[in-house]
Amino acid sequence: MNKSKMIAVTGLATIMSASVATADGVSVNGYMEGWFTSGDNTTGVSNVVTSQSVYVSYSSTLDNGMGLTAGFTLTQSNHAAGFSIDTGMGTLATGTKWQMNSAADAMDSLPANANVQSSNNVLGSYNDGDDNSGEGIKYTSPSINGWTIAASVGENMTVGGVNDRVTSVAAKGSLMGVSIAVGAVDQTGPNDDSFMTLGYSVGGVNLGYGNYDSDEDDSTAISVTTSVAGMTVGYRYDDLDAASAANDNDMSTYSVGKDMGGMSLTLMYEDQDAADNSEWNLVYAIGF
Repeated sequence: MNKSKMIAVTGLATIMSASVATADGVSVNGYMEGWFTSGDNTTGVSNVVTSQSVYVSYSSTLDNGMGLTAGFTLTQSNHAAGFSIDTGMGTLATGTKWQMNSAADAMDSLPANANVQSSNNVLGSYNDGDDNSGEGIKYTSPSINGWTIAASVGENMTVGGVNDRVTSVAAKGSLMGVSIAVGAVDQTGPNDDSFMTLGYSVGGVNLGYGNYDSDEDDSTAISVTTSVAGMTVGYRYDDLDAASAANDNDMSTYSVGKDMGGMSLTLMYEDQDAADNSEWNLVYAIGF
C-alpha cells in the first residue's frame, strides 16, 4: 500500500485504541509526514508531503454489550469512513479507503524496520491486497494463546470478464521470544502474494527479517535497530530476486532518528544497486 495510506491506517488504529477506553468518547487527531530528498536522481533538494490527515473517532457500547467504534478520515485529496464492532468473539470491520485494511496489510510490517518510508517491502511488486479490496470486510480474532488471526474479503470485481474478489488471511504471534507473522493474498489476477516476518530482541538490539513474494518476484529484507544516546539508529538490507536476472536489485539503508514528542526526525541514506542510485532523505512526522 502507499505510504500515506499506511500512515492513515496506523493513525486510525492509534485513535481507536485510545477512544475505546472511554465509552461514548469522541477524539480528533491529526498527522502530517513528508521528507526532504537529495541524491543522484534529484535536482537540488525536493520536499514531498506524503500525508496530511485528520482523524475523527467515536466509540460507544451497544445495548447488547458489544463495542462500537466509528471513524472518519480526511486527507488532502480524499475522505473515508468506516466502523468496527467488537463481538466478544472477534472484531468485524468495514469501511472505505484508509478505514479498513486487508488482513495481510495489518500484519506484514517488517520488525525492527530501519526504513521509515516503507512499512514492508521496499523492492519488488508484493501487494497486500488493499488497492483492490474496496469497501471490504475484515475479521480479527481475539488473542488465542498469544496468537491473532485475521481474514478479509474485498468487493466483487470484474477482471477479464470474470467476477472475483481479493481475499487475504494472516496470523501473528510469538514462539520462544521470536515474533512471527505469516499471510497470503488471493488477488483477482493470475499472481498471488504471500509474506513472512520474524523479529527478535537481544541485549537492546532489535532484529527483523521479512520475505515478500508476489509470484513475479521475491524480496527479502533484513533489518537491525538499536538505541544510542537517545536516538534510534538502524541498518536495513533489501534483496530482490526478479523473474529476470537482469532486473535483480539490492538496496542498503542507514538511518538515525530522534523522537521529540509531538515531532520526530529521521535521517536516512539509501544506496541502491539499480542504476547505481543513492540518496539522502530527512523524514519528518508531526502528530497531535
